[in-house]
This record gives sequence, C-alpha cells and structure tokens, in this order.
Amino acid sequence: MLKLPPAIHDAINSHAAAAYPFEGCGLLLGQSGGNQNVVAAIFPTPNTWPQESEKRVRFSISGADMLRAEMAAISQGLDVVGVFHSHPDCEPVASPRDLAWGAWPGYSYLITQVNGGVPAASRSWQLLPDRSGFVEEGISE
Repeated sequence: MLKLPPAIHDAINSHAAAAYPFEGCGLLLGQSGGNQNVVAAIFPTPNTWPQESEKRVRFSISGADMLRAEMAAISQGLDVVGVFHSHPDCEPVASPRDLAWGAWPGYSYLITQVNGGVPAASRSWQLLPDRSGFVEEGISE
C-alpha cells in the first residue's frame, strides 16, 4: 500500500505536467513499515535520458540526483521509498521498459498518466522480489 497525501500527489502532478511531453520523474521520500510505504516528501529530478527523442517513453535519474535524494531523505529522518514518473498520453501501467529498469523490490513505483499536458490517473506498482514483474498496490491518502 502506498500512502500518498493529497498535497504531495498534487506536487507530483505539477512536476509531471511541467515535464510534458516528456516523462517527468523523481523519488518518493518517507518511511516503510509492514506492507506500506508512507510518503512524506518528494525529490523531483530532471529526466536525464540521453536521447532527447526517447524521453516521451523513457526516463533516467542521474546517480548524482539519487545521492542528493538520499541525503535529503536522511536530513529529514526519512528514507527513499519509491520512484515516481509520468507516462505522457499513455496509461499509468508499468511497462516492459519500467520492468527492465526496476531495481528495488519494496519500493513503490508510482506512475501518473498525463494527457495533453494535464495529469490524469495515477497508479502504483511493487516490483516482485525476483524482479519478474510488477503487481499493483493500492493508494490511500
């Protein structure tokens, strides 16, 4: 289960809309407990995918941004608990590309659909422990 307060979800939506027509991305900061990731903050990042023409369907978070996110989490007494990104003009379903890059079982992988620059539905996914696929997890406020 992903616990996502409305104000944080709004910030994710704003970041996704600003990144359109490309995928927007960042990290979810919070705490994990039991079967729940509780988001307390986000760390938006630029999409550093090297081929500009592929940024509509791919994203990358630089190692430097990952480190800055970890340090930001630590300074707030939090952990990185997930990754968020957008799918421009596409359903918020974990794709084969998402699976190929998914690395952390236990993280929440939040995907927000952005249609014509307007955020729509968000869905969250958990990577299976053997990294063979994703299962959808619920989102609560």
